[in-house]
Amino acid sequence: MTLFYNSGCLLPFLIIFNLFFGRMFFSPRIWLAVEGVLIILFLINSYIFSRRIINSVKRKDKGNVIDVEGEVIKDRDKLN
Repeated sequence: MTLFYNSGCLLPFLIIFNLFFGRMFFSPRIWLAVEGVLIILFLINSYIFSRRIINSVKRKDKGNVIDVEGEVIKDRDKLN
C-alpha cells in the first residue's frame, strides 16, 4: 500500500522515461507491456487518491460551524 502513497511523482516520470527510452532497453512487445502496466498503475493510483480526497471532504461535519465574525443587529433600519 505504501507504493500508492509514495509514487505520486515517480509513476509519471517512469511513464515518460519508458515512452522515450524504453525502446532502447526492451523489445517492442515488452516495451509496450511495461508502458501499459505503468499507465494502469498510474490510473489506479489517481483513482485511489481522488477517492480519498472526496471521502475526506464528505466526512467534515458542517453542523458545528461557528461564525466568529457574526454580529447581532437589533435595529431593523440598519438592514435597509
